[in-house]
Amino acid sequence: MEFPSNYKEISLSTWKRSALFKSFLTFHDPCFVMSVEVNALPLKKFAAARGESFFLRTLFEISRAYNSVPEMRQRFLNDHAIAEYEVCHPSVPLITADGESFHQTMLCYYPTFAEFSANALPIVEAIRCGNVSGQALEDSVPNCFCASCVPWVSAAGYVPATYECNQDIHVLTWFKMTPAGTVLINNRFNHCFTDGIHAARFFNAIAENFAAPQI
Repeated sequence: MEFPSNYKEISLSTWKRSALFKSFLTFHDPCFVMSVEVNALPLKKFAAARGESFFLRTLFEISRAYNSVPEMRQRFLNDHAIAEYEVCHPSVPLITADGESFHQTMLCYYPTFAEFSANALPIVEAIRCGNVSGQALEDSVPNCFCASCVPWVSAAGYVPATYECNQDIHVLTWFKMTPAGTVLINNRFNHCFTDGIHAARFFNAIAENFAAPQI
């Protein structure tokens, strides 16, 4: 499967965020974590009425929100520029046949749920049935973000595992829906690229997408 990875270079010499970027690079760990409760009940009802996978619909609407914020798509490129990708794809731990483990794999993001689901559903089902061969890992896709679902428990907070302190790949986790219909969504941001205002735009976009899913 091909994962589009087109990007534009943003020169550090002209980027308006350059001074903040360089300042946060001096931190041992410039990342921060934010958790927000989002009302997911309208999304669950929407998916159920259409016979859709609630998991895939949730992942799609989160991915749609993610790609709507340019700063979320920015990554380290070289000493003189950063890369802003046209699109970022979710890397997802999918439950394997034994129900006790998972296989980390890439799902290609498409701008419509119909396209996204048509491509993702066979992969999810194959891994659930024990076929994990031929699935791409995030190591081969620089413009990815990690998106995990923990459907067994609701949570009040979460600190994700990290590969390295100053990683530019976002780590997102969402949890079991509460009786009130809310879902905790947690994300690890890199302060070199994102501040509170960008995190707020991202979470607000998720809330908007959950309230009015793409038809």
